[in-house]
Amino acid sequence: MKAMLGLVLLTLPLVAAAEFVAPVESVETFVNIRLDPESGTEIVGRLYRGDALVFVKTVDAWHEVELPGGGTGFIHMDWVVVRAEMPEPVEAVVEAAPEAVEDAIVEEAPAPAEEPVQKPDVEEIPEPAEVPVLEESVPAPQAETIVVPVVTAAVSGSQGPAGPPGPTGPPGSPGPPGPQGPAGPRGAGGDGEIPVELKGTENFLVRFRDVAEGGNSQIFDNGNFVGIGTTTPKQRLEVNGSIQIHEQNSSVAGLMITQSTGDTGYILHNRASTLTIGAGSVDRITIDRNGNVGFGVERPTHPITMASGAHVTSGGVWTNSSSRDLKTDIADLSLEDALQALAALQPVQYRYKNGDPETYVGFIAEDVPDLVAMDDRSSLSTMDIVAVLTKIVQGQQQRIDELEQRLVDN
Repeated sequence: MKAMLGLVLLTLPLVAAAEFVAPVESVETFVNIRLDPESGTEIVGRLYRGDALVFVKTVDAWHEVELPGGGTGFIHMDWVVVRAEMPEPVEAVVEAAPEAVEDAIVEEAPAPAEEPVQKPDVEEIPEPAEVPVLEESVPAPQAETIVVPVVTAAVSGSQGPAGPPGPTGPPGSPGPPGPQGPAGPRGAGGDGEIPVELKGTENFLVRFRDVAEGGNSQIFDNGNFVGIGTTTPKQRLEVNGSIQIHEQNSSVAGLMITQSTGDTGYILHNRASTLTIGAGSVDRITIDRNGNVGFGVERPTHPITMASGAHVTSGGVWTNSSSRDLKTDIADLSLEDALQALAALQPVQYRYKNGDPETYVGFIAEDVPDLVAMDDRSSLSTMDIVAVLTKIVQGQQQRIDELEQRLVDN
């Protein structure tokens, strides 16, 4: 039998000039390439020892590399180094028969077996066993030469005795967990369990008709506005219909409206049948059980009662507040001032622009003399004009009395 074996140098292909990412010296087999720059994301490839990939950029502590089939992946910078040139390829050296050793260079090759192993006529290189996926990489002693037995030519003759088996290598690290399997069937529910799946309409809250039966309620919620009895609310809460507030545990029921400043507006009704409207946390309008309305008055005594004391009588007569206790800087009105004011008054006829068809007589606030004008020049006090006319009538009456006395004396 004559065996002819050869040494074959297996050299990795070179990459075009660029920056490259290659495993560090402590990597024994490979490092994982992940989909995103984060541990635990999907593994999209492996960078084997002695190989290199084109460097793209660095993201945080991860180097982005180009994948052979297209796309990119990420390798943590602890396991690789960026080089300006393609690293030297790793050579795979195969043990050869004695006749071929003269023409080959073997680095760190094992000593030949005591009895030569007869090779078969044709032998294919077996596919390498799948290497378990490591978390990132397992450091190992450095080695630049891989010794792989390979047949380079046909062998004729009878097969010799088999050599002794080689030593068994250490077990590899466990691989990552596989994908999660499909969920199992749902178990039977216990007594009184309410089904999770309830039929209804989008944006409607569920109303339980029975323990195990649900459906739409009247409450519609589109995520921004809530409607009760309406599916087109325009405010945070819109109710189609009436609202009743029924307080059964205290003497007051009502609606409170509070601003971020703490000031509160409210509408309250108490057991005395009094309705109070407040603003700025102060009572502003009060309506008692008799229908009397008070503005700034807690207990109105007239159909309309003002805090100033003015009011409307039961007969509908407007009554001004005119108590001396409410006035200051009191002085007599001179006849001369009254005559000047009367001479400047210009009575007119007019109708209001609000559509009232009634025709009125009176004065224009902007045109009256200062004596009877209001500060805002937009309103008038009838009592001011009455006082002017009264003073003039009194003066005329005094003049009449003087003339009559002269006639008597003569």
